[in-house]
Amino acid sequence: MNEKIKKIKYKEFSIYFKKDENRALAEKVLNEEYSVIDEYKNTERNYVAKIEIDGRSFVLKSPKAETVIPQRKVQTLFKKGEGLTSFINIDRAKKMELDFFIEPLAIMVKRGLFLQESFILMDYIEGEAIETTEDIDVIMDIVEKIHKSGIYHGDLNTSNFIKTKDGIKIIDTQAKSEKIWHFKRAYDILTLKNDLLVLGKGYDVEEKYKVKRDFGYGLAYIIKNFKKLSVVKKIRGLKVKLRNKGWKI
Repeated sequence: MNEKIKKIKYKEFSIYFKKDENRALAEKVLNEEYSVIDEYKNTERNYVAKIEIDGRSFVLKSPKAETVIPQRKVQTLFKKGEGLTSFINIDRAKKMELDFFIEPLAIMVKRGLFLQESFILMDYIEGEAIETTEDIDVIMDIVEKIHKSGIYHGDLNTSNFIKTKDGIKIIDTQAKSEKIWHFKRAYDILTLKNDLLVLGKGYDVEEKYKVKRDFGYGLAYIIKNFKKLSVVKKIRGLKVKLRNKGWKI
């Protein structure tokens, strides 16, 4: 039976969880009762680390961009935030028997009018990187199934999948859905076509996945190719340099 997402208040945070043991873990995170084993990313926009609580390994994430970048912060006036959105959407996918996602254990959210701080606690999953054509075949089967259910990844690269003892799983996605057209799903496919492993293997994504060439696909194609223009790349490179200098853009 699929458990419901519960919510409690703890200190200045709302904790979202399914199992009481995961609520207790979230409380330990907020009390800083953990040790950092390895920091994978620590920037103004994102924090991702492997941590240990009572001898058990976890991954702790803080999507800080939505609290420090003005336009992203304003959006949290109307949105739940990346962590809680992911939890709700992955829970919905699991109820649809789409068991390809690694579900968060707990989400911790502090907010006033806007989102102020958030943390995502996940199990640390032992696994291997995607390497073979056969692995990509499995990914394509997974993508076809979630797309048929109206769910898209949002950053569809082979690096956002992991081979575990329970099969290949999806990581780093909010599992959002689109119901009316196929823009986001088409964008997924066009992104995967440019993945380094896919290109290196000479893998024909659109031969395996019969993409629906509708208006949504056409728009995704135009936007994807627009981003490849040299002037656009220069603007994006400038944004990165400005961010590194402390600009909140």
